[in-house]
Amino acid sequence: MRNYETFSTTADTGIRFRGRGHAELYANALRGLNLLLFGRNPRLAKQKGTAIPFRFRGDGPENVLVNLLAAAVALAGQEGQQVTATDIRRADGCRLDALLLTAPCPRLPRIDVKAVTYHDLRVRERNGVLRAAVVLDI
Repeated sequence: MRNYETFSTTADTGIRFRGRGHAELYANALRGLNLLLFGRNPRLAKQKGTAIPFRFRGDGPENVLVNLLAAAVALAGQEGQQVTATDIRRADGCRLDALLLTAPCPRLPRIDVKAVTYHDLRVRERNGVLRAAVVLDI
């Protein structure tokens, strides 16, 4: 596995991702989401985007991941904005303080995501690398 990849289930789809530390884990989760929503190497609009503050404190990294990805799905579906990068100020197992750097979506998302789920979501550490997989209800 690279730093992120997509997978399919019977009725849903998902993202597997990893990172050396929480900041990299969260950033790779967003990259995987972009792959699902927009495909490989989407051409981003040349217009300058905006920086949207994202602050979340939860009871674990799973909670942070679900809320971060749900925010990115909402930006794409409701605001027509793709999260192109993150400027992470603070990230650990219970919180994320970042700027979500956005640009207008290059095209409509390829799939309609109803929800980011907690189904079998568990962040695991092995050999200094954090790994997780998120299932998206489509």
